[in-house]
Amino acid sequence: MVDFIGRRDRRAEPATRAALRALTADTVGVAVAGLGTPAALLVRDWVEDQAPSGTGAPSGTAAVWGSASRLGPAAAALVNGTAAHALDWDDAAPSMAMHPAAVLLPTLFALAARRPVTGAELDAAYSVGSAVFRAVSEVLPHAVHYGRGWHNTSTTGRLAATAAGCRLLDLDGDVTAHALGVAASQASGSLANFGTMTKPMHAGLAARDAVMAVGLAHRGFTAHPAQLEARGGFLDLFGDHDPRRTAALGERLEHWVTGWVDDYAIKAYPSCFATQRAIDAGLSLREELGADVDRISRIEVTLEHGGTRPLRDTRPGNGLEAKFSLEYTLAVALLTGNVLLGDFTDEALERPGVAGLMARIELAERPPAEEPGHTVVRLHTGDGRLLVRDVHHSRGDSHRPLSPAELAAKFHQCVGRGPAKASWFDALHAVPDAHEPRYLQTLLAGPPAHG
Repeated sequence: MVDFIGRRDRRAEPATRAALRALTADTVGVAVAGLGTPAALLVRDWVEDQAPSGTGAPSGTAAVWGSASRLGPAAAALVNGTAAHALDWDDAAPSMAMHPAAVLLPTLFALAARRPVTGAELDAAYSVGSAVFRAVSEVLPHAVHYGRGWHNTSTTGRLAATAAGCRLLDLDGDVTAHALGVAASQASGSLANFGTMTKPMHAGLAARDAVMAVGLAHRGFTAHPAQLEARGGFLDLFGDHDPRRTAALGERLEHWVTGWVDDYAIKAYPSCFATQRAIDAGLSLREELGADVDRISRIEVTLEHGGTRPLRDTRPGNGLEAKFSLEYTLAVALLTGNVLLGDFTDEALERPGVAGLMARIELAERPPAEEPGHTVVRLHTGDGRLLVRDVHHSRGDSHRPLSPAELAAKFHQCVGRGPAKASWFDALHAVPDAHEPRYLQTLLAGPPAHG
């Protein structure tokens, strides 16, 4: 992995640059919207409370995205990462449960607070982090790791963000090995906290700890340089360590360094990725069936093996929990014809008809041997009709991407409208194209509040 991170002879790929354009604008947008959530507000308040007595809010070099506030890089990574994940509207990887951009971009932009960077440097670092995220998850393997209740965005995410940071700062192999060792000892985050404020903080903590690991190692701080594969190391603790699988790590890293562009999704709906395909199916069924949901007798939803793992198995008690309820999100799609931010308030759960329709939805998983990566919704009506939708790629998946207009519309739903906000979207979208090194913090802060 260290050799992979340090390689400098890779050719720039237009596909990774194009994907990073969309992810940059989208991640900053959802983070700005997420800054107003209780989770991000409380984390930010705590960070500012750490300032020395009598000095007011802490100051630093790294922007809190969409605001005039500046924090130290690690603190900014914590706040921005938490905000990026707070609405669960951030990116996802269809192949396995993770939210790469919500960890990688807060890390990279925080580390860029003290030096100018080019678009090519960001692209290379992001691609390295994306590859580490996926390849290490495969080696664990992901099914074992996630099955034990570990939140992969938080655990493997620390290694991925640290790898990306080492690549951005062009650190040598020895320093990179120690940075990865530090990050491996910081890994944590449980699925039990899904539906709580702690879940989005996992992304913020992963970004903060990556900034810390890179910074400490750069100063000479040491860790086990082979912490991943060592006895009692990351692979032992978090997976089912198999040397034969580990031996394929180099090959998988080289695959994913460009292959990640076929394995990312920009969510169209502000809820858990495990709900996205079912929502698309529900919207399509509503077009055929109409808005009269009283005709529905029952709905069977079948997900891939392990597909229900991130979902709630009880009725949501508040708007945050509702983001992890496939029954709720599918019911809203069928009732209203869309799933929007406003559907995840506590009050929205009491909308007439929602509870009754949720009670008619049944979830199941396919056996492990059957094809992964798609959701089947079977809708039965009282008069004996059966309507079926089989969704392999949700709207916003790299195989079914949002159009430029749809991406911009999502951004403006998050940050507001107006000429200044439109210009900001265009400028963020162009960050990966910068040929000359540039400081990014003023851009990340966004236009003035009156704009």
